[in-house]
Amino acid sequence: MKESWQNLIDLIANPKATFTRLKSKPKWGVAFGVFCFLVVVLAWIVFPFTQKFINPQYADSLADIELFGSTKAASMVFVAVGGVILGVLCAVVFSIVLTLVSRVFKVNEALKFKHIFAAWWHTILINPLIFFINIAFLPVFRSVEDIETVVDMRIIPGIHMLVMSVENQYLLFFLSYIDILGMWNIFVLTVAVAALAEVSKTKACLTAVIIWLLRVGVDTLFQVGSSS
Repeated sequence: MKESWQNLIDLIANPKATFTRLKSKPKWGVAFGVFCFLVVVLAWIVFPFTQKFINPQYADSLADIELFGSTKAASMVFVAVGGVILGVLCAVVFSIVLTLVSRVFKVNEALKFKHIFAAWWHTILINPLIFFINIAFLPVFRSVEDIETVVDMRIIPGIHMLVMSVENQYLLFFLSYIDILGMWNIFVLTVAVAALAEVSKTKACLTAVIIWLLRVGVDTLFQVGSSS
Protein backbone atom coordinates (compact mmCIF):
# COMPACT_ATOMS: atom_id res chain seq x y z
CA MET A 1 0.00 0.00 0.00
CA LYS A 2 2.81 2.40 0.91
CA GLU A 3 4.49 1.76 -2.43
CA SER A 4 1.21 2.44 -4.27
CA TRP A 5 0.90 5.85 -2.61
CA GLN A 6 4.55 6.56 -3.38
CA ASN A 7 3.79 5.86 -7.03
CA LEU A 8 1.13 8.58 -6.97
CA ILE A 9 3.50 11.06 -5.34
CA ASP A 10 6.28 10.29 -7.80
CA LEU A 11 3.83 10.59 -10.69
CA ILE A 12 4.26 14.32 -10.24
CA ALA A 13 7.68 14.57 -8.59
CA ASN A 14 9.53 11.78 -10.42
CA PRO A 15 7.36 9.92 -12.97
CA LYS A 16 10.25 7.72 -14.12
CA ALA A 17 10.43 6.20 -10.63
CA THR A 18 6.70 5.46 -10.71
CA PHE A 19 6.77 3.57 -13.98
CA THR A 20 9.99 1.78 -13.11
CA ARG A 21 8.26 0.34 -10.04
CA LEU A 22 5.11 -0.46 -12.03
CA LYS A 23 7.30 -2.40 -14.44
CA SER A 24 8.14 -4.88 -11.68
CA LYS A 25 4.99 -4.51 -9.56
CA PRO A 26 2.02 -3.44 -11.72
CA LYS A 27 -0.33 -2.33 -8.95
CA TRP A 28 -3.30 -0.19 -9.96
CA GLY A 29 -5.92 -0.47 -7.17
CA VAL A 30 -5.02 2.74 -5.32
CA ALA A 31 -4.72 4.73 -8.55
CA PHE A 32 -8.16 3.52 -9.62
CA GLY A 33 -9.64 4.45 -6.23
CA VAL A 34 -8.14 7.94 -6.42
CA PHE A 35 -9.48 8.32 -9.97
CA CYS A 36 -13.03 7.46 -8.83
CA PHE A 37 -12.74 9.87 -5.90
CA LEU A 38 -11.55 12.71 -8.14
CA VAL A 39 -14.33 12.10 -10.65
CA VAL A 40 -16.97 12.29 -7.91
CA VAL A 41 -15.47 15.46 -6.42
CA LEU A 42 -15.20 17.12 -9.83
CA ALA A 43 -18.79 16.19 -10.68
CA TRP A 44 -19.90 17.95 -7.49
CA ILE A 45 -17.71 21.04 -8.03
CA VAL A 46 -18.69 21.69 -11.63
CA PHE A 47 -22.35 20.73 -11.36
CA PRO A 48 -23.59 24.36 -11.19
CA PHE A 49 -21.88 24.91 -14.55
CA THR A 50 -22.63 21.57 -16.20
CA GLN A 51 -26.28 21.02 -15.23
CA LYS A 52 -27.43 23.13 -18.18
CA PHE A 53 -25.50 20.84 -20.54
CA ILE A 54 -27.08 17.57 -19.48
CA ASN A 55 -28.81 16.04 -22.46
CA PRO A 56 -32.56 16.90 -22.23
CA GLN A 57 -33.40 13.21 -22.68
CA TYR A 58 -31.45 12.36 -19.53
CA ALA A 59 -32.62 15.47 -17.71
CA ASP A 60 -36.26 14.44 -18.12
CA SER A 61 -35.48 11.01 -16.69
CA LEU A 62 -33.54 12.46 -13.76
CA ALA A 63 -36.33 14.91 -12.96
CA ASP A 64 -38.35 12.03 -11.53
CA ILE A 65 -35.46 10.57 -9.54
CA GLU A 66 -34.44 11.69 -6.08
CA LEU A 67 -31.32 10.58 -4.24
CA PHE A 68 -31.07 11.49 -0.57
CA GLY A 69 -34.13 13.65 -1.18
CA SER A 70 -32.45 15.65 -3.93
CA THR A 71 -32.77 15.59 -7.71
CA LYS A 72 -29.50 17.53 -7.85
CA ALA A 73 -27.72 14.69 -6.06
CA ALA A 74 -29.17 12.21 -8.55
CA SER A 75 -27.88 14.34 -11.42
CA MET A 76 -24.38 14.57 -9.93
CA VAL A 77 -24.30 10.81 -9.37
CA PHE A 78 -25.33 10.34 -13.00
CA VAL A 79 -22.42 12.50 -14.19
CA ALA A 80 -19.93 10.84 -11.80
CA VAL A 81 -20.99 7.28 -12.64
CA GLY A 82 -20.84 8.11 -16.34
CA GLY A 83 -17.30 9.39 -15.92
CA VAL A 84 -16.16 6.31 -13.99
CA ILE A 85 -17.75 3.90 -16.48
CA LEU A 86 -16.11 5.74 -19.37
CA GLY A 87 -12.79 5.62 -17.53
CA VAL A 88 -13.03 1.85 -16.97
CA LEU A 89 -14.04 1.14 -20.57
CA CYS A 90 -11.19 3.27 -21.92
CA ALA A 91 -8.70 1.62 -19.56
CA VAL A 92 -9.69 -1.89 -20.65
CA VAL A 93 -10.02 -1.19 -24.38
CA PHE A 94 -6.88 0.92 -24.71
CA SER A 95 -4.83 -1.52 -22.61
CA ILE A 96 -5.92 -4.44 -24.79
CA VAL A 97 -5.16 -2.53 -27.99
CA LEU A 98 -1.78 -1.34 -26.75
CA THR A 99 -0.90 -4.87 -25.60
CA LEU A 100 -1.75 -6.21 -29.07
CA VAL A 101 0.26 -3.44 -30.73
CA SER A 102 3.27 -4.23 -28.55
CA ARG A 103 3.01 -7.87 -29.65
CA VAL A 104 2.70 -7.02 -33.35
CA PHE A 105 5.74 -4.72 -33.26
CA LYS A 106 7.60 -7.04 -30.88
CA VAL A 107 8.13 -4.35 -28.26
CA ASN A 108 9.60 -5.68 -25.01
CA GLU A 109 8.23 -9.21 -24.80
CA ALA A 110 8.10 -8.92 -21.01
CA LEU A 111 5.49 -6.16 -21.32
CA LYS A 112 2.05 -7.55 -20.57
CA PHE A 113 -1.53 -6.31 -20.27
CA LYS A 114 -1.20 -5.90 -16.49
CA HIS A 115 1.72 -3.47 -16.90
CA ILE A 116 -0.09 -1.33 -19.44
CA PHE A 117 -3.31 -1.43 -17.42
CA ALA A 118 -1.51 -0.28 -14.26
CA ALA A 119 0.34 2.46 -16.14
CA TRP A 120 -2.94 3.61 -17.72
CA TRP A 121 -4.62 4.24 -14.35
CA HIS A 122 -1.63 6.27 -13.22
CA THR A 123 -1.20 8.38 -16.36
CA ILE A 124 -4.95 9.04 -16.60
CA LEU A 125 -4.82 10.76 -13.18
CA ILE A 126 -3.11 13.70 -14.89
CA ASN A 127 -6.44 14.51 -16.58
CA PRO A 128 -8.49 15.24 -13.42
CA LEU A 129 -5.50 17.12 -11.94
CA ILE A 130 -5.44 19.40 -14.99
CA PHE A 131 -9.22 19.74 -14.76
CA PHE A 132 -8.90 20.77 -11.11
CA ILE A 133 -6.45 23.52 -12.10
CA ASN A 134 -8.82 24.68 -14.83
CA ILE A 135 -11.85 24.65 -12.51
CA ALA A 136 -9.93 26.61 -9.86
CA PHE A 137 -9.81 29.55 -12.28
CA LEU A 138 -13.33 29.09 -13.65
CA PRO A 139 -15.19 31.09 -10.95
CA VAL A 140 -12.62 33.89 -11.32
CA PHE A 141 -13.21 34.45 -15.03
CA ARG A 142 -16.70 33.05 -15.58
CA SER A 143 -20.07 33.11 -13.89
CA VAL A 144 -22.74 30.47 -14.40
CA GLU A 145 -24.60 32.89 -16.69
CA ASP A 146 -21.49 33.26 -18.92
CA ILE A 147 -21.32 29.53 -19.66
CA GLU A 148 -23.18 28.88 -22.90
CA THR A 149 -21.21 25.94 -24.29
CA VAL A 150 -18.92 23.26 -22.86
CA VAL A 151 -15.95 25.05 -24.42
CA ASP A 152 -16.68 28.11 -22.23
CA MET A 153 -15.55 26.05 -19.23
CA ARG A 154 -12.02 25.80 -20.59
CA ILE A 155 -10.17 28.67 -18.91
CA ILE A 156 -6.54 27.66 -19.40
CA PRO A 157 -5.33 29.37 -22.63
CA GLY A 158 -5.34 26.89 -25.49
CA ILE A 159 -5.26 26.82 -29.29
CA HIS A 160 -9.07 27.15 -29.34
CA MET A 161 -8.71 30.80 -28.28
CA LEU A 162 -6.84 31.55 -31.50
CA VAL A 163 -9.57 30.23 -33.80
CA MET A 164 -12.68 31.90 -32.46
CA SER A 165 -14.18 31.94 -35.97
CA VAL A 166 -14.61 28.16 -35.76
CA GLU A 167 -18.11 27.22 -34.61
CA ASN A 168 -17.79 23.44 -34.44
CA GLN A 169 -17.96 22.63 -30.72
CA TYR A 170 -16.19 19.29 -31.14
CA LEU A 171 -13.21 20.89 -32.86
CA LEU A 172 -13.04 23.79 -30.41
CA PHE A 173 -13.16 21.47 -27.40
CA PHE A 174 -10.48 19.25 -28.94
CA LEU A 175 -8.23 22.25 -29.61
CA SER A 176 -8.76 23.50 -26.05
CA TYR A 177 -6.68 20.56 -24.80
CA ILE A 178 -3.63 21.80 -26.70
CA ASP A 179 -2.10 23.96 -23.99
CA ILE A 180 0.89 24.00 -21.64
CA LEU A 181 -0.69 21.46 -19.28
CA GLY A 182 -1.45 19.21 -22.23
CA MET A 183 2.30 19.12 -22.86
CA TRP A 184 2.78 17.96 -19.26
CA ASN A 185 0.35 15.13 -19.95
CA ILE A 186 2.34 14.09 -23.03
CA PHE A 187 5.59 14.27 -21.05
CA VAL A 188 4.27 11.83 -18.41
CA LEU A 189 3.00 9.49 -21.13
CA THR A 190 6.39 9.65 -22.84
CA VAL A 191 8.15 8.68 -19.62
CA ALA A 192 5.70 5.80 -19.15
CA VAL A 193 6.18 4.43 -22.66
CA ALA A 194 9.97 4.77 -22.50
CA ALA A 195 10.15 2.99 -19.14
CA LEU A 196 7.75 0.14 -19.92
CA ALA A 197 8.36 -0.46 -23.63
CA GLU A 198 12.10 0.20 -23.46
CA VAL A 199 12.16 2.22 -26.67
CA SER A 200 13.98 5.39 -27.65
CA LYS A 201 12.74 8.76 -26.44
CA THR A 202 11.71 9.69 -29.98
CA LYS A 203 9.53 6.59 -30.40
CA ALA A 204 8.20 6.99 -26.87
CA CYS A 205 7.22 10.61 -27.53
CA LEU A 206 5.53 9.74 -30.84
CA THR A 207 3.58 6.93 -29.17
CA ALA A 208 2.64 9.22 -26.28
CA VAL A 209 1.29 11.87 -28.66
CA ILE A 210 -0.85 9.28 -30.45
CA ILE A 211 -2.24 7.92 -27.16
CA TRP A 212 -2.90 11.47 -25.91
CA LEU A 213 -4.72 12.44 -29.12
CA LEU A 214 -6.92 9.35 -28.86
CA ARG A 215 -7.69 10.12 -25.22
CA VAL A 216 -8.60 13.70 -26.04
CA GLY A 217 -10.76 12.50 -28.92
CA VAL A 218 -12.73 10.16 -26.65
CA ASP A 219 -13.09 12.85 -23.98
CA THR A 220 -14.29 15.35 -26.59
CA LEU A 221 -16.94 12.95 -27.90
CA PHE A 222 -18.12 12.23 -24.34
CA GLN A 223 -18.12 15.82 -23.06
CA VAL A 224 -19.59 17.56 -26.09
CA GLY A 225 -21.76 14.63 -27.17
CA SER A 226 -23.44 14.35 -23.76
CA SER A 227 -24.37 18.02 -23.89
CA SER A 228 -25.96 17.95 -27.33
